[in-house]
Amino acid sequence: MKVNRLAIIGLGSIGRRHLRLISEMRPDIEIVAVRSGNGKYSNEEKITVNKLSSVSEAIEFGVQAAIISSPATFHLQQSLEFANEGVHLLIEKPLSHSLEGVQELLRAEKKNNIVAMVGYVLRYDIGANKFKEWLIDKRIGKILHARIECGSYLPNWREGQDYRKTVSALNELGGGALLELSHEIDYLHWFFGDSLEVQAQLNNSGILDIDVEDQVDMLVRSKKNFPISVQIDFNRLHAKRECTVLTSNGELKWNAIKKKVIWRPHNAKEINFEYNSERDDLYKKQLNYFFQCIESGAKSSVSIDDSIKTLQLIDAAREASNNGAKVYL
Repeated sequence: MKVNRLAIIGLGSIGRRHLRLISEMRPDIEIVAVRSGNGKYSNEEKITVNKLSSVSEAIEFGVQAAIISSPATFHLQQSLEFANEGVHLLIEKPLSHSLEGVQELLRAEKKNNIVAMVGYVLRYDIGANKFKEWLIDKRIGKILHARIECGSYLPNWREGQDYRKTVSALNELGGGALLELSHEIDYLHWFFGDSLEVQAQLNNSGILDIDVEDQVDMLVRSKKNFPISVQIDFNRLHAKRECTVLTSNGELKWNAIKKKVIWRPHNAKEINFEYNSERDDLYKKQLNYFFQCIESGAKSSVSIDDSIKTLQLIDAAREASNNGAKVYL
């Protein structure tokens, strides 16, 4: 089936990015916007063929696919409305703010045979894919420990906006470091497989004047029986996004900001893989793949099942932090 008409739900920064990129990549697609009307008007809205106020109106308008880019607390309800009518879905991360109701979406996806993907775009990163390729290379030896670090300064995220009033900073809209930086939780499973147990500390430092956690420390044990430490935060003045793996034969590192993958073997020459990519490149790849899934039958790259595992680990981390005890998954 060729996609001719698509809805974008929510025109925040990510919704506007999707709108702009689709108009460049697929000018043949009619795009309708579904928005609350609470946000400011943007120039990108000129691209749309219609502006609607509800999911039901978009369904009546005859959209074949939808991108859910509203706050996380609305994702599940909006996705279910579309899924029950056979509309294909690209849901911005996270899948939802909690696990409640996600199995109903999974059933609707299978019943109506729709494509449903979740927007964890780091899976399309050149360096991430090279890193994953090297993880299964026998030359690196046995994995002993992994460390995931991601942090940047929340007030710098969205220029011209009061960060305290953005989705990232508001509990009622599904904010907080765990959900907003859940790319790291997604690729933890993509790189290392399922998790067995987690210990965690969620902390609000108080320095940002927000009502959600701005720092998270987790210690996860994988089912392959090695530990994975995770540190994510909103406070880091010098941005960092890295994954480092200690192995029996050396150290493997992916630096997503410097765009490098480095293998440091024991008693041998270091190997560097450097690459170039812009942020739009990841979203273009994701959108292209979404359309391929619908039009050519490709398999979803980040499934509802995958994203449920991410939410399960997030929920377990919250429980572990609240109770001060290890939680088994």
